[in-house]
Amino acid sequence: MLLALSVKNYALIEDLTVDLTGGFTVITGETGSGKSILIKSIELLTGARADLSFIRSGCSACAVTASFEYKNSKVADFLANFSISTENDIVLMRRTVENTGKSKSFINDSQVNMSVLATLGKLLIDFHGQDEKHSLLDLDSQLEILDNEIGDIGPLLKESSALYVRIKILKSKLEALNLSDAERERKIDLYSFQVREIEDVELETGEDEKLELDIPKLKNAEKISALSREVISALYSSENSVLGNILKTKKNIEAINSYGADASAAVSLIEQAYYQTEEAYREIEIILSKTRLDPEKLNAFLERIELIKKLKKKYGSSIESVVEYKNKIAGELNSLNNCKDDFEKLKKELKSETKRLSELCETISKKRQEAARAFAKSVREKLFDLEIKNAVFEVKFDRKEPSADGYDLAEFMFCANKGEKILPLKNSASGGELSRVLLAVELSSKIKNDRAVIFDEIDSGTGGKTGEKIGEKLSELAGRKQVFSVTHLAQVAAFAGTHIKK
Repeated sequence: MLLALSVKNYALIEDLTVDLTGGFTVITGETGSGKSILIKSIELLTGARADLSFIRSGCSACAVTASFEYKNSKVADFLANFSISTENDIVLMRRTVENTGKSKSFINDSQVNMSVLATLGKLLIDFHGQDEKHSLLDLDSQLEILDNEIGDIGPLLKESSALYVRIKILKSKLEALNLSDAERERKIDLYSFQVREIEDVELETGEDEKLELDIPKLKNAEKISALSREVISALYSSENSVLGNILKTKKNIEAINSYGADASAAVSLIEQAYYQTEEAYREIEIILSKTRLDPEKLNAFLERIELIKKLKKKYGSSIESVVEYKNKIAGELNSLNNCKDDFEKLKKELKSETKRLSELCETISKKRQEAARAFAKSVREKLFDLEIKNAVFEVKFDRKEPSADGYDLAEFMFCANKGEKILPLKNSASGGELSRVLLAVELSSKIKNDRAVIFDEIDSGTGGKTGEKIGEKLSELAGRKQVFSVTHLAQVAAFAGTHIKK
């Protein structure tokens, strides 16, 4: 749930902080009043491209900060993966964009890559608007929605996953038995070397990103220290320091004011200059206190990053993929070292397990198709209520090779009017119509998560009765999760518990 939003120097907004609540919130205003700017500012937290023209005129940077409360285990796991600690399940996200094009991202005041911030943002916020890439249009999300409609599918998927892993192990063992002795020994030597090479480095997720941030500071520690001392001297400690001169100047302006001339504005400005200069001095003083010349640490970091780069070049583009490769070949190595099982016995077991998986996939598929019919009917009913009365909504099923999650490929299909060609939802609706379809999907889905849902212009091109229906359904959805809507209709706004007017 989005708890608070702070926006500074973004488009029409100079400095705005909004405390938010659960339920249904509408953002309204005249055309051009900037009601969509709040939404666009939130988009920056999900990785949206920063448009430098949106930085407020005369400002060097804009900043967006948001705090979220979460209960979703996916969010907790994501933060733990990057060693980001939180209190009371609340996480703070921040992004700054400078007019030079430079952008910085932070989670709980820890600087992170933009991709990390964007991934977290998409776990916490779902946009249903004109241009966004909606999570509900993703095929994996659509299959997840169907699975959540089936009360007893969990044990079946757990069984299919275990069977799939078992089949992979059996295939690996059979492949190993088919190798010549010389080829088997060659693979054992190669995989043993590769596993040792990776394990000896003791990789930690995200450490390459941390090293890339720390190395420049260590490389330039001497310059940072020298320049920091020079700045501190100029601002504070020298005989003719900036702070000293500002203080003297302030006294002179106050004297002018006391002689009857109205210099109160100048007094206020010089006071601001003093406090801002003092704050700059304090910031540089903190930087100096944290800066240490440490050649040994720098060399260790440089050697470490080169070692990581070497492994990434050989085994994968990221630390995660290197570890994944190591786990894969470790399993194959284990099979090569322990492949004394009878070849025919393994073939028989593989045939049996493959048949079991196929039968289980068929059972899962039947349940999904049954759930899909009920789900599609519910969506059509919701669409009828939303004044898309002739809509056709179906779930199309295709097959893939049996795997851990079955053999189904499911996709939502839609057309606004009976008789027209039905197409994948992502290709058949746009703008406000797509937002209404996604609202119907949200209302019909049993998935529970704590994402804030944002509808931008869901009532575009509608009015009157349709607007009232949209407001009613948004309010219904808000009973399950936090909902925001940018609207121009009073009929929609009437259903909101909170109203933000721009």
